[in-house]
Amino acid sequence: MHFLIGLNWNIPNMKINLWYCKDMNQWRWTLTDDQRPIVKQESGQRDNLRDAMNDVANTVEYLMSQI
Repeated sequence: MHFLIGLNWNIPNMKINLWYCKDMNQWRWTLTDDQRPIVKQESGQRDNLRDAMNDVANTVEYLMSQI
């Protein structure tokens, strides 16, 4: 899955990749914000999809608070 977040000029575009890794039995994700002077990337992994999505949401909220 690939998502783009950003609806106006005040909200940066963030790219989110989410996939299931069968070998590790985990949901993995990366979030990239390349609109900043220095590209910011975060990543994580969880056994449960909902936990992974909550981690993504928390990370987006944290990055938004840093603008």
